[in-house]
Amino acid sequence: MEQPQIPEKMLAWQLFGAGFECLGKNDQPCEIPVPEIKEDELLVKIDAIGLCFSDVKLIRAGEKHPRVYSEDLSKDPVIPGHEAVMTIVKVGKAVEDKFEIGQRFIIQADIYVDKVGWAYGYAINGGMAEYSVINQKVLNGDEGCYLLPLADHVPAAIAALMEPWACVLASYMIDIRKTPLKDGQMLIAALPGDTNVYETGELLKQHAPEKVTALNLSEAAVDALKSALPDSEIVSVDNLAAGVSFDDIFLCNLTDQEQAEALGKCAKRNGIINFIGEYPEEYWSFDIGNIHYEGWYYQGATGADLSAGYGRNVRSKLKKGGTCWLPGGAGAMGQMHSQLAVETEGGPAKILVTDMDDARIEHLHELLDPIAKERGIELKIMNPKSLDSQEAFDEFLREFAPEGFDDIVMLVPVIPVVNNAAPFLGKDGLMNIFAGIPAGNEGSLNVKDIAEKGCRFIGSSGSRTAHLRHTLELASTGKLKPVTALAAIGGMRDLKNGLQAVIDAKFPGKTVIFPGCENMPLTPIEDLKDLGEELVDTLDDNGFYTMRTEDKMLDQYSK
Repeated sequence: MEQPQIPEKMLAWQLFGAGFECLGKNDQPCEIPVPEIKEDELLVKIDAIGLCFSDVKLIRAGEKHPRVYSEDLSKDPVIPGHEAVMTIVKVGKAVEDKFEIGQRFIIQADIYVDKVGWAYGYAINGGMAEYSVINQKVLNGDEGCYLLPLADHVPAAIAALMEPWACVLASYMIDIRKTPLKDGQMLIAALPGDTNVYETGELLKQHAPEKVTALNLSEAAVDALKSALPDSEIVSVDNLAAGVSFDDIFLCNLTDQEQAEALGKCAKRNGIINFIGEYPEEYWSFDIGNIHYEGWYYQGATGADLSAGYGRNVRSKLKKGGTCWLPGGAGAMGQMHSQLAVETEGGPAKILVTDMDDARIEHLHELLDPIAKERGIELKIMNPKSLDSQEAFDEFLREFAPEGFDDIVMLVPVIPVVNNAAPFLGKDGLMNIFAGIPAGNEGSLNVKDIAEKGCRFIGSSGSRTAHLRHTLELASTGKLKPVTALAAIGGMRDLKNGLQAVIDAKFPGKTVIFPGCENMPLTPIEDLKDLGEELVDTLDDNGFYTMRTEDKMLDQYSK
């Protein structure tokens, strides 16, 4: 393909510090030189960029965001934007054998090189710009190339929805360990003076750790561990050094709440915390944020078998034929979860969606009621404020799920909402904490429910390349309709207004910005006629955005 004309300058929303006043200059994008590329890099034109609440978190945090590596954004700004769709416009000589001008891609933003994260739109300049450099971290990372080819017939606005859809799908594909980590680091802790001898069980014998730290265990209990785990180093201690962490933690009849809470936070990434024995009907403090971001997993079992907690209620999919509740399920990302719950084969039989916005609720009724009726699913979508009090809402929840919910998908990043919802889990109930509550934020969960009832709490952040490929495959085969999540489109100068709309939950779905359309106003899909009466005729029979819509819109608004 012939080399397209590349301008000398471009518009970009650079982030110069923490806060929205530091995004761009004077509430407008910056005009900066189009970057040059090295021989092993690509220059791409950003066709579309999806807006995400994660962008809001980044902008609010600035240099404090864990994925940002710039020590001083005022001197070394970053360009946000990770839900990017792009077309190659220039190819470095060293990669001409692999790429060519005109190829279209979406990007998997969670980029890793030697296990170090270099997220696109955080550590690497992202898609809130007209052009972007794709370097070797993206082209040759730990998972290979983080660019995924995009077919020509897929509209850029729809392609921009693939990454958020991949995150949603990934949250139901969490691979939870069913055994202790072989050759890992383990803590077994009890109260001082505990005389119990705890059984390792077969799983622990088969997956023996490298080292076991035995805190406050009796001499007989330590001797039993040494006998059962002859190849493991067993160290008996009466206190822990600061900063130590473990892959597997066992809190054995450790009913001292303060101590148990502290030890339960000594987990490594994807660590498993076991409550073994008898625990009171009490609400203890748990790091809810690290369930989401670090994959911490709390489980437990009664008795003295250390292996007993593994394997019970280990799932991430919604229970087949079960009862499911989606708090916040009519929001931008919540709508995707609600759609999956209704559309997925082998999903729940009863679904409750609650949201505080009546307009979003009405939109979800229109989208999902016909599908639920066709599939024989009992679907209730409601605003809790429609009831007189919290007590009345709680009573409604008990009537809807008299045995408790099998699944609660938490789509509201608010600790009190998590706290209020958790008691409504049934036996072997599962709460999927999808909403990104910052690590270190703590909520109150019933420790007896974890140990005795088998209640579990899981979470995930982002997606991997395999998840994005899976999403593309589902979309290409018609098993997934990502277009249903598109709620608004806009141009480059209205990007900041688009982010404010995300904060305000103004639209019942996702907002996509076209960097090449400088002055296109932010517009809800249902108001496309405001951008041109002829655009309405390009929508499909269900009123959804099409390639014809995009072509005509770009003809009118692109430079």
